[in-house]
Amino acid sequence: MNTRLALLVVLLICVIASGWLQFGNGTLTGRPAISRSGPDIFVDDMDLKLVSEEGKLQYHVTADRLDHYPHDDRTELTRPVLRVFSENRPTWQAQSDRGKISSGYDTVWLLGAVEILRLATPATRPLAIFTRDLMVKPDSQTAETVNMTRIQSERFEIESIGLHADFMNNRLELKSRVRGRFDDAG
Repeated sequence: MNTRLALLVVLLICVIASGWLQFGNGTLTGRPAISRSGPDIFVDDMDLKLVSEEGKLQYHVTADRLDHYPHDDRTELTRPVLRVFSENRPTWQAQSDRGKISSGYDTVWLLGAVEILRLATPATRPLAIFTRDLMVKPDSQTAETVNMTRIQSERFEIESIGLHADFMNNRLELKSRVRGRFDDAG
């Protein structure tokens, strides 16, 4: 009987020891260990729509992928597309190969080559803007860059260094070294 009791005690100690080892590694809690430098959250084919308090669509963000990094509260986007809506105004769309979102979610950076389109309406012609590294403030519906910017329409092409865009008021402010070509036919 003593042999059985001794064997049972040894077996019980082994079970307790293995449980302690697993708990110490974080595997017993059911939570995987979070990488210090890797993402804690990711979303493939992200599609986010933000509406005003009145229920009207303000902006729509899509991306092939979103990754959130907890160690510096950074959110990165792969191939983001941002559409800005204002009542009785043309829709603006901005896209780039990659982007970042601030920790307060009040600023979106479209990084690398950026293309901004003003979609045609019965009252406005389409417009295309090409630049790099655009800072977008979705709440105020504005965007800004200090880089070379080229604006193209059916009737003109304008280049400048720096741009401030006010999508709500359909206004573009060119910062410096502005030059352009205009076609007054049509």
